[in-house]
Amino acid sequence: MRVLAIGAHPDDLEFRIGGTLRLYAERGDDVFLVISTNGNIGSTRHKTKAEIAEIRRKEAHDAAEVMGAKELMWLNYNDEFIFDTEEARLRMIDCVRKARPDVMFAQPYLRDYNPDHDITGYLAFIARINAAIPLIKTDHPATEKIPPMFFWMPNGMSYSNFAPDHFVDITSVWKKKLEMARCHKSQYEDWGGDFFGYSLSKKIEAENRYFASQCGTPGVEFVEAFMNQRTFPMVAGAYKFLP
Repeated sequence: MRVLAIGAHPDDLEFRIGGTLRLYAERGDDVFLVISTNGNIGSTRHKTKAEIAEIRRKEAHDAAEVMGAKELMWLNYNDEFIFDTEEARLRMIDCVRKARPDVMFAQPYLRDYNPDHDITGYLAFIARINAAIPLIKTDHPATEKIPPMFFWMPNGMSYSNFAPDHFVDITSVWKKKLEMARCHKSQYEDWGGDFFGYSLSKKIEAENRYFASQCGTPGVEFVEAFMNQRTFPMVAGAYKFLP
């Protein structure tokens, strides 16, 4: 199976759905990643945008290696300044065409505090369909099918209208998820603690334990939650594409 996960920043995928993506990789599936922005303002401790952008790109590649991803596509838009433009749509469409996914994952669009999350999720949502339209020209040919799509939980679930309907047990890969997250040293404790006043490690654990508690399944300690894409066209039996 070919899996495509699209995130806004160079840590979103690992923090939000790193366990699920690791499960795919462990069973031999091809995992493709897209990161739309370079994270060049995500620091209170570095003096220049170029410095933190380079650090975060290396962190993203290190985490992708731990994940077992096949390829990381880096779109390099400035942090907090990706917009829904023709150029951005075409680049995202081409990423989908390059990966040719059987299933896609993205941030839920227009449900989050961060504009990069919202716009990246929307670009992914659009590209899922438009990648299959031959008259839209990009470097790679049109895809042959429209894949199922799952959205992960936005930051700040208490104020969103996110209603998960699919749950993936990541207990077996929990330690790997933490290893991926720790690759993002500039964010893991520094940025979360400096700017938001909390430990990202504790936040990740609390969220994944919370969804495990909501499932109530014996032996399941950590869970990542998803919402199936619910607008036309939907894919019947989409749950079969989850690991």
